[in-house]
Amino acid sequence: MTDLLLVFPNNRSRAYGALAATVAAISAPVQLGLTAAFARKAGLSVAVLDADAENLDPAGTAARVASARPLLVLLSTDSLNSGDVTKMAAASDTLRAIKAAAPGLPVAVEGVVPSAFPEQMLREEGADFVVQGEAYQQVVDLVGALKTGKPRPEEPVLGVWWLEGDKVATSQRPPLVKDPDQIPFVAWDLLPMDKYRAHHWHCFDDLGRRQPYASIYTNLGCPYTCTFCNVNVVYGKANFRPRTPENVVEEIDLLVKRYRVRNLRIVDNVFTIKPDLCEKLCDLIIRRGYDLNIWVYARVETVKTLGLLQKMKKAGINWVAYGIEAASEKVRDAVDKGSSEQVIDKAIELTRQAGIHIVGNFIFGLPEDDRDSMRRSFDMAKQYNFEYANFYAAMAYPGTELHDYARKEGIELPKTWAGYGQYSEDALPMSTRYLKPAEVLRFRDEAFVEYNTNPRYLEMMRAKFGQQAVDYIREILKIKLRRKLLEAG
Repeated sequence: MTDLLLVFPNNRSRAYGALAATVAAISAPVQLGLTAAFARKAGLSVAVLDADAENLDPAGTAARVASARPLLVLLSTDSLNSGDVTKMAAASDTLRAIKAAAPGLPVAVEGVVPSAFPEQMLREEGADFVVQGEAYQQVVDLVGALKTGKPRPEEPVLGVWWLEGDKVATSQRPPLVKDPDQIPFVAWDLLPMDKYRAHHWHCFDDLGRRQPYASIYTNLGCPYTCTFCNVNVVYGKANFRPRTPENVVEEIDLLVKRYRVRNLRIVDNVFTIKPDLCEKLCDLIIRRGYDLNIWVYARVETVKTLGLLQKMKKAGINWVAYGIEAASEKVRDAVDKGSSEQVIDKAIELTRQAGIHIVGNFIFGLPEDDRDSMRRSFDMAKQYNFEYANFYAAMAYPGTELHDYARKEGIELPKTWAGYGQYSEDALPMSTRYLKPAEVLRFRDEAFVEYNTNPRYLEMMRAKFGQQAVDYIREILKIKLRRKLLEAG
């Protein structure tokens, strides 16, 4: 019998709607892969089922789980880089399907939402156990307890919640792993590496080379406290824990040599927090002469020198995603995103001088947004003419200050997990002081179309990436997202 079966549920159609089949990326579940590697190193027999990559529905996933009959199933909703709340919709359906297909099989859940609302996961979702925090030693200890019966309130497993009769049994949150170098590499050999696919914009220069694809991290946590972000819910506090560059490049070596990976996403919330670590990692990659196509997240205030960006470009970092969020300083300040326009301008100018492409991330419908401020944000995006722009509708994700604010103010929240999906037909953004959810969602969808049909943008894309990129953008625009909120009038 397998001790531990880790399952990554499939939510692609819910999260991306009509974009799921050919446009959306298929990313490796890094958190799940790390937990699998940790548990295996601790001596457990481990298997992984990435239902998302294999495009299995809940029934198909449950059938595979029932056939395996592990001692414990861990449903992972992933927690690196603002874990995807819509993954809970798939986890909820998959959990129910497993309970129907394999009654009595213990199922635990972990991730952002389980860490934020562990009791709800037990009472409403029907999980047998909830792992709060980083699911490394907790899962190993939980399996150990199950081998001798089950956890007992007098001998709790740190960070694990369960129901003892009608009462919740729990213990204190365990300490964080201080040194990420002590965590084994992702268990890549247990993952379906041939299934993963890079974001389309990541490969605008060669859309036929979206595979192979992998994701890694160079640091855990985030020292910032943006009110719309839930990344630190799992950790319990703002934090920053870097790997050594030598440890990171050793994993890159593995991905390149064994799995022939070229397209690589670095999932750090902010890759550029420690410029000295970034430079050292880039130096190590450059020495190896790899032909990598990497993208990273960064904050504009952490990008201060052209030299760092030039070194990043030489190492194969071709894309940087900046969270600009809004043009209005008032809107940004209200969500603890205080970057000034001057700092934004400088970072963008330096990034372009280094020859790195930019993804500009914007959020419409933050608490202080009105129609004029949203238009200013969109006009900013058009003026900068980024190679790609992500337009989001503000969601009060569980575990964020924005969620607490919404509940306090009586703002309507999604009634289902799928309602938090940016591209979901059930999407329900927050209302603002001045706008209804439908107004925000309609503005977001129309902004996406307007940006991607702007002649200035298309001409720039043709010049940089060729006609294939322009044709692909036009094909995406033919895919219409269904929005129940807008259909309702």
